Amino acid sequence: MGDRTGIQGALHTRWAGSATRAGSGFLVAVAALGVAVAYVVRRQPQRALGVLGGRGPVLFGARSPERQVAITIDDGPTPGLTTALLGVLRAHRARATFFLLGSGVEAHPDLARAVVAGGQEIGNHGWSDRPAGLLSRAALARDLSRTATTIEAATGIRARFMRPGSGWLRPGQLRDVRAGGAEVALGSIAVLDLEVRDVERELAFVLRRVRPGSVIVLHEGRPERAGVVPLLDRLLGELGQRGYECVTLSDLVDGATPPAVTENRPQPPRTVPTT
Repeated sequence: MGDRTGIQGALHTRWAGSATRAGSGFLVAVAALGVAVAYVVRRQPQRALGVLGGRGPVLFGARSPERQVAITIDDGPTPGLTTALLGVLRAHRARATFFLLGSGVEAHPDLARAVVAGGQEIGNHGWSDRPAGLLSRAALARDLSRTATTIEAATGIRARFMRPGSGWLRPGQLRDVRAGGAEVALGSIAVLDLEVRDVERELAFVLRRVRPGSVIVLHEGRPERAGVVPLLDRLLGELGQRGYECVTLSDLVDGATPPAVTENRPQPPRTVPTT
């Protein structure tokens, strides 16, 4: 009996050790995949975001005949940060597009109105900061409708563009969004260190890639992302010295040589809801 108990204990210990190693290996693989995806998105955002996006036209940038770019800022409005960003834009006489969260607009309608009063554009970024592609089609439709209604109630503006949370939609979602009249906009240069811990590094990253018609993606949304303010200030200064004009997304697209840059990309793996 004792031998049997000892054998069972040894087998259990061996199994537990194997399971632990397997679990650790899985976590390492997931972490490595996350790092690889982040690297690819940072280096080739148009290609990577397009692969993650569904079939159908999605705006990444524009064929601009002028030296114009559009700076877009996601996840606001944010007390303190939004006002500071507006001040930087005003100081440089620049314009940008703020993709706002409905929950933030509901909590801080005065900040949403300040964005409009400052001559900036507002886009629909959904109700909260979560991956849009993981929602059902019905849930996404409700989410965007609620956000659009909240933005319009606060500002009187009906947003022309929407940007999905985490930067991708499934094919059915994309069709639904476009059928609802919104234009889906991603970007061509994405700053993925949302806290901008090294302003000069992120500035150099953007400047190496900027071209006429580029759409640059920045983020606010949380106090720890305050580094976006000095980055925007430095970026606007450098772009101005290089002869670039920073305009809203609408102005960039409307002034582009038709058609604006759109891509048809493959469907992502079916690991998310399909209804």
